[in-house]
Amino acid sequence: MLKAVMLVALATTLAQAVPSCGGGDEPTQVIGWVEAKRIDSSSHDFLLVVNSVEYAVPGYFYQQVEIGDLVKWDGTTWTIVKKRNA
Repeated sequence: MLKAVMLVALATTLAQAVPSCGGGDEPTQVIGWVEAKRIDSSSHDFLLVVNSVEYAVPGYFYQQVEIGDLVKWDGTTWTIVKKRNA
């Protein structure tokens, strides 16, 4: 019994120490309302604030989207789900 408890404790400790494959700074999916738009002066990134988090987006999408739009990031592309006036 003691060996089983020790094995579980060891496995848990190792699982916390080893990074997972799916980890990363950006979540795999985002959906929310655009709260703000800005261009970073140092890196020249196009940034959107969605759910109080800044995300770098492609220039063409930055041109299309407006504050108040509902947007979605599916892990590969940004899309406008609903325009603010629609």
